[in-house]
Amino acid sequence: MKQVPPGEAVARKYPEWIVMVVANDEQGRPNVMPAGWGMICSGQPLYVAVSIAYTRYTYKCIHATGEYVFAWAGEGQEELVAQAGSTHGGEIDKFREFAIPCSDPVAIRVPLLSGAAANLECKVVHEYESGDHAIFIGEVVAAHVPEIPIRPIVNFDGNYAVAEPASR
Repeated sequence: MKQVPPGEAVARKYPEWIVMVVANDEQGRPNVMPAGWGMICSGQPLYVAVSIAYTRYTYKCIHATGEYVFAWAGEGQEELVAQAGSTHGGEIDKFREFAIPCSDPVAIRVPLLSGAAANLECKVVHEYESGDHAIFIGEVVAAHVPEIPIRPIVNFDGNYAVAEPASR
């Protein structure tokens, strides 16, 4: 092993799961952003965590409403990931602008992303300061998968691929 600058080591994290975070603003208008920093952080109860910069519109939405959808982006959502990640939800209505298909939630007020590999409805149980980001811990209060399974996609530093198991 050799010592390198931390940024060089972190750049080797790819591929990473693409989490799409959906949250409503205080008026009930949904917003979506891709996040590379999301994970399951407890099995019992089931909690998921997402780290979002304080400067992001999605941070303001989750902080104000206390709920969000944590969805693993699915095959066919590559363009949505790029569009949602390159626009600001405070300036445009991404759901209208990009004609994002969604489904009704059952436990919270935030819409589910149709076409995602899975959707988890979350209620915030903790918010932690973490440098230039906040970490939201959400309890999963409902989970949804498509009738016909959709493979998740992963990010290779701006290039996307379908996550597939190794051949057996």
